[in-house]
Amino acid sequence: MSVEENEAAGMTQAVRYVLTIDNMCAPDCIVWVREQLVAMGLVVDRVAVGEAEVASAHVNGPDLKAIQAVLEAGGYLVHAVTKVG
Repeated sequence: MSVEENEAAGMTQAVRYVLTIDNMCAPDCIVWVREQLVAMGLVVDRVAVGEAEVASAHVNGPDLKAIQAVLEAGGYLVHAVTKVG
């Protein structure tokens, strides 16, 4: 496989994040977190009390540090697991 083919394959690979958000429990908090994740261009699979699952299909999409920075700026404590593929 050439370098160009490798780069093209990498651009189509989804990166999924499973977020544990310790202090997200009220309905208005869930709405705010969802809005922030969508605004970042992430595909939001699920947001529920204390957790969220999102995906980015773009290699240049927001990384975990960017997601954590946005949510932590809103006062949320974020822990995450990253899954590629």
